Amino acid sequence: MQSSSGKKFVFPLIVLAVCLVLGGYLLYNEYGTSKYKMGADFSYTDTDGNTVTLKNTNGTVRLLYFFFSYCPDVCPPTTFLLSQVQEDLKQEGLFGKDVQFLSVTIDPERDTPERLKEFANTYEADFSGWKFLRGDEAETAALAKQYDILVTKDKDGNFGHMNLIVLLDKKGRIRDWISANDYFMYGQNNLPREHLVQKIKDLL
Repeated sequence: MQSSSGKKFVFPLIVLAVCLVLGGYLLYNEYGTSKYKMGADFSYTDTDGNTVTLKNTNGTVRLLYFFFSYCPDVCPPTTFLLSQVQEDLKQEGLFGKDVQFLSVTIDPERDTPERLKEFANTYEADFSGWKFLRGDEAETAALAKQYDILVTKDKDGNFGHMNLIVLLDKKGRIRDWISANDYFMYGQNNLPREHLVQKIKDLL
């Protein structure tokens, strides 16, 4: 027979074991790599010469977009889509404070700071929350690959890239890859931009 003193210690031990299991589960979901992949860090300069990294924008939800200003097809409508989302977020007081856009050029040789600023102004970008960034061309292509986005350049110097927007949460974890084409191309079943706005707000 089990003594009464033995019984006294069984329940606390069970509670302790449950707490340890629960704590491990919570830590795994918070820091484990199987649930969400951490975004690769980077260091670029914006149109005013300021250094922008993934880490120094932590604390905000981010949309990361690889583009180039001389793009003949998908970059202009995608940037316009982002400008509309920007306005929606500004109306709710979220843009800049809680949400940032990071547009990284894959063609830094032609996309000078002056050119990027001109391009950004075309879409009425609010620089308080929308950074147009440039760095080394090869490093940027390698970074895009780390985000599972293919960037190409043919023998004639023409660029190509997957038209995906990376959604990152406040901790810098990749939460989604958003096909911008779903919002403005290919038929009458396009998603409303409010769908993208809501995906952002869900992470705040």
